[in-house]
Amino acid sequence: MSCKWMSVGGLAALLFSAVLQAQPDQITVENAYVRGLPPSQRNTAAFFSVHNHRGQEVRIVAGDSDAAERLEIHGHQHRNGMMSMQREDAVTVPANGEFVFAPGAYHLMLINLTRPLADGDRVKFTLKTAEGEILAIDAPVISVLKPAPSANTTSSSTMSPTEHTGMH
Repeated sequence: MSCKWMSVGGLAALLFSAVLQAQPDQITVENAYVRGLPPSQRNTAAFFSVHNHRGQEVRIVAGDSDAAERLEIHGHQHRNGMMSMQREDAVTVPANGEFVFAPGAYHLMLINLTRPLADGDRVKFTLKTAEGEILAIDAPVISVLKPAPSANTTSSSTMSPTEHTGMH
């Protein structure tokens, strides 16, 4: 009888483990942080990685934040030996892939800050998919005087296909 119990218990554990690992419809954000600048600065940037666990690509657009009047996705481009920022309407996260927002590359601009952001504060912001799904992120503010955080030291968020809002 104990062998039968073990096999049923083992099967249940295996199935539970498979359910936890098989989350093909999720989009996750890892290592999010907002760069803390002197109080006189009106704009700053957020950095993070977006992981797409879906079988098709996902287009991500900027959402909203209580810390800024608007959010914009910006990319850096090199032209004629000069680096400049350019606003992008969206970025595409490949199927079963990731897209990294990093200093000197694509980043999320927080424009016209509504409050000073001090080291250790938290900033809430959202990203949206082109289909209108919302991903809520709560990220720490890291002072520009400190080194950028390493992987797995900051916040993370998850969005499943059931998380929809009317923010279009």
